[in-house]
Amino acid sequence: MTLEQSIDLAELQADMAFEDYLAAFDEDAHPETLDSLETEALIARSRYDDLRSLGLGH
Repeated sequence: MTLEQSIDLAELQADMAFEDYLAAFDEDAHPETLDSLETEALIARSRYDDLRSLGLGH
């Protein structure tokens, strides 16, 4: 997988994780579930940001 493909995949995963969090929030999910989904979304966004930064450096 190329760096560009990795960046695209990380962006997609970050977007999906955030959408999962928003859907759970809208469904008034249990606070622990929301915390878990929020953490997953933040990790996915961080992974995307790191890869993007790496890609801009080349």
